[in-house]
Amino acid sequence: MKRGPGFVVEASVWWGVMAAAMAQPPQPPQPPPLDPAQQERADRLLDLHAARSRGIAVLVADYVQRRTTALAKEPLESRGEFLFVRNPGVVVFRATAPRQSVTRLSAATYEVWRPQKKQLERFHLDGPELANGLFAALGGDAAALRAGFEVAACTDDPTVAGRVRLRLVPKAAAVRARLQELEIVLQGKDAQLAAVAYRDAAGDRIEIELNAVRIDPKDAPSAALDVPADANVVEHRPKSGGTR
Repeated sequence: MKRGPGFVVEASVWWGVMAAAMAQPPQPPQPPPLDPAQQERADRLLDLHAARSRGIAVLVADYVQRRTTALAKEPLESRGEFLFVRNPGVVVFRATAPRQSVTRLSAATYEVWRPQKKQLERFHLDGPELANGLFAALGGDAAALRAGFEVAACTDDPTVAGRVRLRLVPKAAAVRARLQELEIVLQGKDAQLAAVAYRDAAGDRIEIELNAVRIDPKDAPSAALDVPADANVVEHRPKSGGTR
């Protein structure tokens, strides 16, 4: 799959690139041991984030996604409504700009519904690593984050006062082949989640900023895709699994 300008600008594209990528760039080395003061601060914030997130079943927010890639001079931006369901793990992006689309990510599949085309594109992921990393960051699963990642940095956000950025690097080489690094942006005073970012296998950096966060709202949107029976469904499977 090639990343043309019309493809990368959509809110869903980064998951499609990950699912379709066949060749992986050289993996970055493991980071050196973290400064003890940074490690202590990171541990405290991860524990606070876990405590705040404990018991949350559904999170709804307005989102702004910015993708920084060598293929574009400026970051590519999209926005809309964001939904995270803890169990089973699902993330849904309902993009309103630059064009309408609905993206649904689970541990096994990434699906994009484009209503203008009446087309559902479904990518069968060759591993759950990227999805599970995102779910752990959003859900404040400190145990899973500590088990799978090393803290590479814990620093004040240079762009927004009061925020702290925790940069995590996967411990396992198999995970680093799909997810080079994961970043969690928290409010320093209370560890409220502000954004999640990651660097994908192609080296692109994607940040998802969350605003107007609603916890377990009674009017939460459905995590299911509303796709008509006559929609055109396009399936993509990993190379090792063949094509159907």
